[in-house]
Amino acid sequence: MKYIHTITVRETQVALLFRNGIFERKLVPGKQRLFGFGYEVRIHDTRWKEMQIQGQEFLTADKAQIRATAFVKYRITDALLFENVSENPAYAIYTAAQIALRDEIGALGVEDALDRSKDLSTELTAKVAADAVALGIEVGKVAVKDLSIGGDLKKVFTDTLTARQESLVTLEKARAEAAAIRTLANAARVFENNPSLLQLKFLQALEKADGGIAQPFLLGTAGKWLDFLKT
Repeated sequence: MKYIHTITVRETQVALLFRNGIFERKLVPGKQRLFGFGYEVRIHDTRWKEMQIQGQEFLTADKAQIRATAFVKYRITDALLFENVSENPAYAIYTAAQIALRDEIGALGVEDALDRSKDLSTELTAKVAADAVALGIEVGKVAVKDLSIGGDLKKVFTDTLTARQESLVTLEKARAEAAAIRTLANAARVFENNPSLLQLKFLQALEKADGGIAQPFLLGTAGKWLDFLKT
């Protein structure tokens, strides 16, 4: 059994010194020696870490099944709490993130969930961070990396989006046709109130045609057409 113990603690680490199972103190960064028996040093890395939450399935508010992949960015801020409060603090954070995802996704319809996948971070981070404080952990961010839906539902969702896009195209076409009809109706009212303007437009149309005004017409000459427009 060793009487002299040499310990090196890095600046990115926290070292907890126990003797005979009882916590004594935190060791400062650097190399130091301990004399005696019954010592135990537990070292924790305080740098930021990322925890992956892979392929968890949740139900949306409209009972659609959605698969979520997310990550939790966290670090240890109180190593003694981290040691004493939970047997497995990292798993506790994992569970808290799962529950937060379930609550947030479960409050949304499938379309809103898919549209807001990048906007859930604030709510998720706040919920998980509140649980993490008691574990000696700081949560920097909880974010959804990907949201997806299953095969049959994916086909239905894709068909719905396609139908919606086609409806928008049809609506725009109808609006354009309605605008054209309004333009023609306005023109008709102008010509009705100004017959000479209609005659002028007719002559301009003839000038643009091949052969000009002298072009013979199947139904008569340009002069006869002008007489018709006067009536």
